[in-house]
Order: sequence, then C-alpha cells, then structure tokens
Amino acid sequence: MRVYLSRGVKSRLRRLGAKSPLDAALLDPDLGRYVGRVRLGLEPNVVSGVEVSARRRGLERLGTGCRMLDRLLGGGLEVGYVYELAGEFGAGKTQLCHQLAVMVQLPQERGGLSGRALYIDTEGTFRPERVISMARYRGLDPEEALDGIEYVEARSEGALLAAVLAARGSSARLIVVDTLVAPLEVGEGVEALARRQRAVSRLLSMLREAASGGRVVVVANRMSADRPAGGLAMALGCQYSLLMRKLGGSRRLVELVRAPHLPPGSTAVVLAEEGVLDA
Repeated sequence: MRVYLSRGVKSRLRRLGAKSPLDAALLDPDLGRYVGRVRLGLEPNVVSGVEVSARRRGLERLGTGCRMLDRLLGGGLEVGYVYELAGEFGAGKTQLCHQLAVMVQLPQERGGLSGRALYIDTEGTFRPERVISMARYRGLDPEEALDGIEYVEARSEGALLAAVLAARGSSARLIVVDTLVAPLEVGEGVEALARRQRAVSRLLSMLREAASGGRVVVVANRMSADRPAGGLAMALGCQYSLLMRKLGGSRRLVELVRAPHLPPGSTAVVLAEEGVLDA
C-alpha cells in the first residue's frame, strides 16, 4: 500500500495522534476537507489456494483451558482473528477473559502461546486474585502470571482509543478488551446511534489489524435487549462470536454463534475458583 499526502495534511495527522491517513480516518469521521488531498494506492496481494492451505495448517491456536470448549472452537482460538464474547451480567465473560490471560503464558504443548497478555479494562472488573487462583491451578507461579499481564484501565472513550491504538505495537500475544462498548457515549436519536456504530467499527478495525500481527483478540460484550450490544458494526467487525448463558448455579452454556468455517454449536462449562472448567 502506498499513501500520498498533500501539503498541510501531515500536521493535522500529528495533532490527531495518528501515524498515517488510515489512522486519521479512524480517528476523525469528518474527512470531507481531505477529499482529493489524501490518496491511497492499493496493490492486492495475490497468492494461490495452496499457499492459503499451507498457512492454515501452520496456524497457531490458544487453548481456552476447557477441553470441550476447545473442541467446539476446532482446537482453540485461532491466532490472527477477533473473537466476540457476549453474555449477560454474571455469565462468566470476565472470568473466561482472566483465564485466557493465564493460558496464553503457558507453552504451546500445554495450549498456550508462551506469550504475554494485554488486558484493557473499561469497567474496573479485572481482579488479580482471580489470576492467582487460575495460575496456581495451571501450575504457574502466581507472581509470574501477574507479571505476564499488561494492564490498561480505559474508562473513557478517549482512553480506550489510545489503548487500542497502542495495542497494535504491543508484544502481547493476546489482547483482551473487557468490554468494548462500556466507555462509548450513549445518546438519543439516529445521529447518536450512527456515531456509536462508527466508534465500534473503527475500534474493531484497529483490533483486526492488531490480530493480524500474530495475536488473538478477545472482545467481551454486553447484552442489549437480549442481543449482543454494538449492532451490525460488532457483528461485522468480529470473525467469531461466542455467547455465554446462565444454566443455573455455577453452570454456563457457551454457544458458538458465528465462525468462518465451523458449524454453530454449544457446550456446558462450570465456573469454579480455579477458573472456567469442563462441566
């Protein structure tokens, strides 16, 4: 990809905190003044189906820590993709996010990626004590497990945007956003809804870019009127979609709602002190 800039545009990009015109498009939806002044020359990267097949065979996966959940996902979470994890309050989304932040630190032969996790917390729900319990259960030193998690608190839309922008350059193999929609402004009317959809879309666009750099991205999501929040922008921005439901007591149902190559399905799990386990 080649990017061509006219005079005066670079200073505007710097004020926006952007490194490229693509960043500017994500940061500022009102780009009418730039028409004709920023031009992109796109060159498609054409490969054969054989090469795509070879890439798929060598694809890394992150285990969830649940044997049946890994089976539902075809072997775990695929590196290079964005996963939506939706559910009502108390369904276990945050607990599974904590568990993945521990799992990613394990060696590959134990389902991990031998890497670090970046945890972007927008609601103040990250709990180190949960990580400690899960790390002990998995045979990891609790202090080392906590040290392997880069934590960012992002309670405002601006803080979330800054965290997601920085995530593209992180060395972490797992990026968790819990939750994406919480800091986004909510207003009344069609214009406010459209603005929120644009915000969701541009954030997910940056997260897909981060995933393509050899990472797994997990985006926790709330429910709104019995549907995952974020509407069409969320549905189009995440390649995989999981839904967690309460079954009673500590039992939960995890449904695979959408995947590029897997059929819909479900499996039961249990929330325990040690984490999210097979039922």
